[in-house]
Formats: sequence, C-alpha cells, structure tokens
Amino acid sequence: MKKCFDEKLTFQNLLEAHERASDGKKNKKEVILFTMNLETNIISIMDRLKKGTYKFGKYREFKVYEPKERVIKSLPYIDRVVHQWYVEEFIKPFFCQRFISDTYACLDNKGTHKAVYRLQHQMQAMKRIYGEYIILKCDIKKYFYSIDKRILMNILKRTIKDKKVIKFSEVILDDLDVLGIPIGNYTSQYFANIYLNELDHYVKEVLRIKYYIRYMDDFIFLLPTKKRCFKYLL
Repeated sequence: MKKCFDEKLTFQNLLEAHERASDGKKNKKEVILFTMNLETNIISIMDRLKKGTYKFGKYREFKVYEPKERVIKSLPYIDRVVHQWYVEEFIKPFFCQRFISDTYACLDNKGTHKAVYRLQHQMQAMKRIYGEYIILKCDIKKYFYSIDKRILMNILKRTIKDKKVIKFSEVILDDLDVLGIPIGNYTSQYFANIYLNELDHYVKEVLRIKYYIRYMDDFIFLLPTKKRCFKYLL
C-alpha cells in the first residue's frame, strides 16, 4: 500500500496501541498520568504524527546482568505507545508474512518453548536420515549494537512504498550513530528480526539447508558432516 500511513492514523488504532503498551504496567506512574488525560494525549499524538512533527523523548538507561550484561534503553511511555502503533500497523503486516517459519524470537505465537520443540523435531529427523550428524550453533557478538541502520533502511524501503511510513521509520532510527539500535525498544525487536530475515532466506534458498532454526541472533544448523560445517563457517 502506497498511502497507508494516514489510513492507519486513527484514534482507535492509537487507543489499542496504548492498551498493548500498558499491559501489565497499569500501576506505573507514567501510565497512570497518560491514562488520566487519555483522549487529550492520543489526539496530541495524532496531530503531531499527521503534521510530521513528532519527536521522541530521551532514553532512560539501565543495565541488566542476566543472561549477560546489557545496557537497556527505555523511552517515555508516550513514545512506547507510538512504537506499538508503528509495529502493529506497518511492520507486522508488511514483514511477518515474509519471515521463515523457523524463526522464533519476539513474534506472535512463537517463543523459546516452540523453538526448543521444533529443534527436537529436527534433531529426530536428522537422526533418522543420517544416524550421526553435527550441530553448528552460531551467534552474533553484540548483535543489536552492530546493526547497520543504512542497510536496515534499504531493507525497509524495498517493501514499504508509503513515503510517510519510510520517513517516520527514519525518525525512529535517527541518532548520531550509524551502527546499532537500542535494546529495549519494541521496534528494535522487529528491526532485528527483519535484518536477519535476509540471512534466513539466504540459508534456505541459496545454501538449501533444510534443518535450521533462528532465535534472534542465535541460530543453529543441523548438518550431516563436519566438512559441511567448516564450509559454511568459512
């Protein structure tokens, strides 16, 4: 769709975005304050988005240490509502149908348990076919911090034809650094999946690897020999 931005910019869609963003957080101060002036706040968001003047606030940073040390960035609540709207109305409809079936992180009706179940199924299949086989487990060091936003924008532009959606995507990604997207943003989960969806399709369609699973930046190949493993590693 070439003109979907304005069509999706409705009070109801933003209200539903607020309901998703506030799920499990309704007792937090910033959510309560937003809800106290709900209609005014949503109309204000609509007006700024329509005029192209919406600006995101400053990040709050904190560290988590499990499963490893990471810097998490959190935007003000109003911005998280906008992120929910953007992902639901533009990212999911345009991109989720393009993902391979065996990617499992941060997607509706997926998750770790289904990824584990699917991996077990693939391992059983490899056992039946080859007897012995090799598991090649890979990950990308500091993945979110290494994403090239120029490449990401080019991927988005290949699929999204509405200029307003593209311009707003640039606003979301806009900061001083070319590399890296913040861990903690709802949009980042989907941007990260979109970025590695390129790898998924290369693995399935060019390398023709049947047994392969990805969970964000962790991905596993099931291969019949060490020789094949070394071939793909190199």
